[in-house]
Amino acid sequence: MVVVARQVEAFIREFFDQNPLSQIGLLTLKDGVANSLTDLGGSPESHIKALMGKLTSSGDASLQNGLDLVHSHLNQMPTYGHREVLILYSSLNTCDPSDIMETIQKCKASKIRCSVIGLSAELYICKYLCQETGGSYYVAVDEHHLKELVFEHAPPPPAIAEFAIANLIKMGFPQRAAEGVISICSCHKEAKVGGGYTCPRCKARICDLPTECQICGLTLVSSPHLARSYHHLFPITPFDDVAPSSSDPRYLAKNCFGCQQTLLNPGNMPGSRVCCPKCKQYFCLDCDIYIHESLHNCPGCESFR
Repeated sequence: MVVVARQVEAFIREFFDQNPLSQIGLLTLKDGVANSLTDLGGSPESHIKALMGKLTSSGDASLQNGLDLVHSHLNQMPTYGHREVLILYSSLNTCDPSDIMETIQKCKASKIRCSVIGLSAELYICKYLCQETGGSYYVAVDEHHLKELVFEHAPPPPAIAEFAIANLIKMGFPQRAAEGVISICSCHKEAKVGGGYTCPRCKARICDLPTECQICGLTLVSSPHLARSYHHLFPITPFDDVAPSSSDPRYLAKNCFGCQQTLLNPGNMPGSRVCCPKCKQYFCLDCDIYIHESLHNCPGCESFR
């Protein structure tokens, strides 16, 4: 349980770093019952606090009860968002009250993508669940492998054109509340001094962003959250590999456009490089990785704007 808790904590932080406008909810399966540990929310600290305080295991696991609870939560989500479930399953069976196949078909009809990471042996029902809903199923062999499998679910999945319906979403950009002012927090229903944010529509106080105002229902975000989500909608086009012998060395750039380091090998021979298909600028391999995994903007394309 310590290993699982550590990996889930790291996953929550990584997930919100890559998906700042998304929400997570935690469920536990034990004693044949599915319990909601945390409601859907965008605060990583509240999820981690609840996780570390109540993560225990006992009795049989009911996969069907868990899917029913997940369906009741995610079925209310708007169609423009992704509905995903990641199950860390250590049991060798599932103790269900009725036909789990009907529950799986219900999740499939609601476009809920279910993925399972097994912590023991492979189970047919888990494999069938993932095949029907379009998820993935793997069994972790050790702690390092478990971390790799969990972190594969942090980046957002590609949008399917059939389900990617364009919608206008109302959003509010709340201001930071003044320090030293006592106000009632709408999310915790208690008085707090200073800090927090003020909803621009109803002036209610909320603690963290992003979230949904508990009073008026307005989606509240900050501009950095919106900017960090932008690159998932419009990813950078993969750069083309340039073979040193494919062009006349006299017409190849000698320095990387990003870091300005030399692209020449000893003897002034052209080295490994990539080229942006839009701006035709050359980059070294290190800049190629940095641009696509961290920067999410091509310096060459940006310089022409």
